[in-house]
Amino acid sequence: MPRKPDPEMAYLTVHDGLYRVSMGVPKELRSQLGSRLVKSTGTKSKGQAKIARDRIVPEFKKKIEDAWKARGGKRGSLLAEALETRKLLETASDDLADFMIKGALERSDEILDEGATWVDEPTPDGVFPVRRPTPEAVKAVTEFRRVLAGDTPIAFHHQAFVDGLKIKPRSKLDEPRALSILLDWLEANDIEPFIENINKRNAIRFLDWLDADTNLSWASKAKYFGRIKFYWSWLARREYAKENPFADLNLDKPETERADDERPYTDAEVQKLLMGSPMEGDRMRDVMMIAALTGARLDAVIDLKVGGLFDGYFTFKAQKKERDVRDVPVHPDLDEIVARRIAGKAPEDDLFPEWPGPPSTSVKPRSSYFSKRYTKYTSDIGVRDEEVGRRRSKINFHSWRRWFITKLERARVREPLIAAIVGHKRPGMTLGLYSGGPEFLEAQEAIALVKLPPLDGSPVVEERSLMPRRRS
Repeated sequence: MPRKPDPEMAYLTVHDGLYRVSMGVPKELRSQLGSRLVKSTGTKSKGQAKIARDRIVPEFKKKIEDAWKARGGKRGSLLAEALETRKLLETASDDLADFMIKGALERSDEILDEGATWVDEPTPDGVFPVRRPTPEAVKAVTEFRRVLAGDTPIAFHHQAFVDGLKIKPRSKLDEPRALSILLDWLEANDIEPFIENINKRNAIRFLDWLDADTNLSWASKAKYFGRIKFYWSWLARREYAKENPFADLNLDKPETERADDERPYTDAEVQKLLMGSPMEGDRMRDVMMIAALTGARLDAVIDLKVGGLFDGYFTFKAQKKERDVRDVPVHPDLDEIVARRIAGKAPEDDLFPEWPGPPSTSVKPRSSYFSKRYTKYTSDIGVRDEEVGRRRSKINFHSWRRWFITKLERARVREPLIAAIVGHKRPGMTLGLYSGGPEFLEAQEAIALVKLPPLDGSPVVEERSLMPRRRS
């Protein structure tokens, strides 16, 4: 018989040693809010976490309630009723329309009656009872009448918009986050979440707030603002909105945050990472080694199958703008890892079964859990390069790829060959379109030129870089 959940621990989970509050989101709202609302309590104390939970849970419930409202209400709700009535009015005959409008007015009176108080007020004709409805009822009726008159909740068309996007499922996760940011701002500024309320003035106010008053990095601000702009472009094209007030608005990129500030690992950092003792042991170290000596991206490494190792080369799945799988010769220093990991396994078996992916219903990549553990490992041993206001460290797992490319360049390997090995677009029509690619043996010899720093603790002598931007 399954154990009953502890009511005292409702909504509380533990992540990386800290309690956090987690609440599931109704399926209909996941295009707006994602699958779960999660917020860390910032404490390891159960008692303190329960206090924080009692504050966070009402916030989450309010967020879900507002999301229903922005979508058009729950099935059977007042907003949903108003939208359904408006839809029927569009094709109703004059007599039916008059009947439906009369019914809507009666429905408004019913709402105003709920919880209302009656007071006797004198008039020239005598004393008569006057209804004093609650503020909540007045607000509900105002929204009801606005929807009947033609106003549309902002999220009403959002699911159709998301469904029609030709992008990867993981990228679609940015859509509910972006919409949630806008809805939160509207709520904070007491602006009803209707498409018709987003005029040029409010669009500029939202942009100014997003730029100045949020803790997001510039890249995240630009991404989310771009998704809102694209949604409104979609609405305007279908005449669900009169115009796109975000069309000519953009976030200015600060000069202090440059994408090319991210850098390769130094040899000393590589030595420290490979000689360290991650909690995961070889299952993390083997991934680092393959990334270091192939230049492959994390997801391509984690997703390797035993059958993707034949005749001395890895076959990595296509990533980014690659059109097909990519073969990369096995570096001699990886022979032991490869032999150990393929022993006794079938071709369809995972090379890294220790790193399972998220549930099948999730759109996150299989490498997402490794990525979190790797970030913790690099933080624990101090291999980070962080600046205030930056979204992430200047060095991260992608720095293995940068280190590998740097080593190939310093070994005097031709640029077109480097591009072919790491899956970058090769320059020009001649090599990029017509060539069948470099010779496998040449790539094998080039990769063997990449040398790891000593892994016995010997001092590392860093090679001097020509690029000034790499200086500390």
